[in-house]
Amino acid sequence: MKHLVSAVLLFSIGTASADIAAAGKRTQAAKEPDMCVVPPGAQPLLPAKLLPGMGETKHFFVTTTSEEARKFFLQGLSQIHSFWFVESERSCLQAATLDPEMAMAHWCIALSAASDYRPAFQLLRSGAAGGRSAASADAVARTLNGAAIDPQVRAKEAIEKAMTLRDKVTPRERLYIESQAARRAKSDPKDADAAYIAGLRKLVAAYPDDLDAKSMLGLALDNGFEPVTRTPREHTLEAIAMLEDVVSRDDTHFGAQHYLIHAYEGSRMPEKAWHACERYASLVTNIPHALHMPGHIYAQSDKIPEAIAAFTAAAENELTWLKADTLYPNGHHGHNVHFLIHASNLAGKYQDSMKWTQQLMTFKETPREKAGNNQRTAWRQAYFALIKTLVRFEKWDEILDGRTIPVYDKPEQNAWRQWAMGLAYAAKGNDEHANSSLSELKKQIERITSATEPISIAAVELEATIEARSGKTKKGFDLFKRAAEREAAMLYTEPPSYPRPVTEAFGNIALAVNDYAVAERAFRAALEQEPGSGRAYFGLAAALQHLGKTDAARETRERALKAWATADSNLPQLAAASSSAGQR
Repeated sequence: MKHLVSAVLLFSIGTASADIAAAGKRTQAAKEPDMCVVPPGAQPLLPAKLLPGMGETKHFFVTTTSEEARKFFLQGLSQIHSFWFVESERSCLQAATLDPEMAMAHWCIALSAASDYRPAFQLLRSGAAGGRSAASADAVARTLNGAAIDPQVRAKEAIEKAMTLRDKVTPRERLYIESQAARRAKSDPKDADAAYIAGLRKLVAAYPDDLDAKSMLGLALDNGFEPVTRTPREHTLEAIAMLEDVVSRDDTHFGAQHYLIHAYEGSRMPEKAWHACERYASLVTNIPHALHMPGHIYAQSDKIPEAIAAFTAAAENELTWLKADTLYPNGHHGHNVHFLIHASNLAGKYQDSMKWTQQLMTFKETPREKAGNNQRTAWRQAYFALIKTLVRFEKWDEILDGRTIPVYDKPEQNAWRQWAMGLAYAAKGNDEHANSSLSELKKQIERITSATEPISIAAVELEATIEARSGKTKKGFDLFKRAAEREAAMLYTEPPSYPRPVTEAFGNIALAVNDYAVAERAFRAALEQEPGSGRAYFGLAAALQHLGKTDAARETRERALKAWATADSNLPQLAAASSSAGQR
């Protein structure tokens, strides 16, 4: 992904860099969601099975009296490397059942249950939004077999058990156990992470050829990139160098390949993870997350067909697990299909986007999910995907028909529905109804108990749209610039927490009010956010044509047609392009 700060500065209205940084801090405090990994819940049931396609963990000695326990432990470690925590806990629980004195099996259970075995940048988010979950301060609730329901408690108890057995293992295994125990011993998350990293550094220093340890340290150090500037945070480049060293020494180390994909997410250089994308999915063929992760990078680097292929393969694989286990969580499937819909949006595939949205909506919420505010359920992700698809394809009649968008009595869903309706009314010139939708949207924001920053930005964008379309272009454009800056400052998530770039909407409105110079700048900024976006290329071509930049318009239109080579044939942009070609 290209350097996004230029996109922000293109529309600067005098906001100082300090103000932009402050916006980033405000957004960070709001804890935007990352939905790529479903946090573990109650202890999984046994028995576990040895499964194909998990990836082969090699060169990891573990002390045990049972060869079968060793096999389940190594499978669990492989599953940990792919963040498949429910199954890794199941595998290592099986290992501990076969050999109760196997210290590393309990270490594996702690790692699986804790929900903080992630890239460091993901832990900036709240537990409900895909980050670190806090242990309950209430009395410990347990299942009939005595296991704690709270995964944080289960992790702490598991590592305490491993510590009681640490004198029975090798010095290397002991360092693994002690690094995890150090993390569980600290109540403050920063102190806990620092203690864990210090333990892993000690392990890597003592055993520099242990590529699993080095991979784990690289993951723990991966602080990601700043959202506005895309510059690496502290330790991110060290993490990348460490992971690159692992794969240079062993190209089959699927854990390091996986972590490299995460390490390059949200950067200016996603193409550096292309090889890791190819290797990871080829080495781990039966875990949905492994098939899904390459799509993150492809969606950021003008490889939309490859992204669609990755997310489709992951969806098909995950459906097999959902059908096989009624207790299998559907949140990750929701995230994967949401991302597939996002990629289909980029490719100009409205029909496919709607097909997958309807498929995802078949996962109805349970009574417990309905009562909560978790926006990561499959159905609520489907709802958001429906909103973004209808808006992005400008299906104004469908948005207002009272049938296509379900009315759902939750403030988050009501707010997004009002946003879509307000945009539709504004596009149709009905300012009165557009303003009513804006007013209702703002009321719903006051009721929201999850992350509010995306929908708050949407309120600014809707107001900007109404003002600009009604002739108050200066006020409208100023509001668009503010919304674009706030969107750029949000914490990195994939797919983005905002339905589509504010700059794309800005470009559309600038075209509608015949300000083609502003439209050109807006669409160029949108392309920096989403390289290869056919929609942005078509908008840019139209702006360039009106500005008399004929050759540039023709070249841009050709790039748009290439980007939308497999798009639905009835899209208005394709019809306009065909008309332009006929006039030459």
